[in-house]
Amino acid sequence: MSTKLNEKTAAEAADRPIAANKLLHEDDKTRITHWTMRPGEQTGWHSHDFDYVVVQLSGGRLHLDYADGSEHEVDYAPGNTLSGSAPIEHNAISVGDEAIVSIEIEIKK
Repeated sequence: MSTKLNEKTAAEAADRPIAANKLLHEDDKTRITHWTMRPGEQTGWHSHDFDYVVVQLSGGRLHLDYADGSEHEVDYAPGNTLSGSAPIEHNAISVGDEAIVSIEIEIKK
C-alpha cells in the first residue's frame, strides 16, 4: 500500500478491522506486500502513489470504495491478476465468505 490515510479511515470506516499485511520486499524499483483480508476486514483508506499489480492467491469478493464516490466489486480466483494506475485513492473491504489472500506489487517510478 502506498500512503495510508489514517484520518479518513478513522472518520469513514472505523467500524472495520484492518487486514493483515506484510512487506515482503522493497527496493528503489518495487515494493511487494502480502495481504490476508478476512471477511469484514479492510485495507483502510489509502492512496496508491505508484502503478501496481495484484496477484490473487485465493477466492473471495472484494468491495472497493473510491474517493470520487464510485464503487466496484471484484471476484477473486487463484491465479487472476488486476492492475491499477496511480494515483488511486480507495478503501478495499473483504465482503465474501472466505479470506482474500493476495500479493501486491507496486512499481515505483
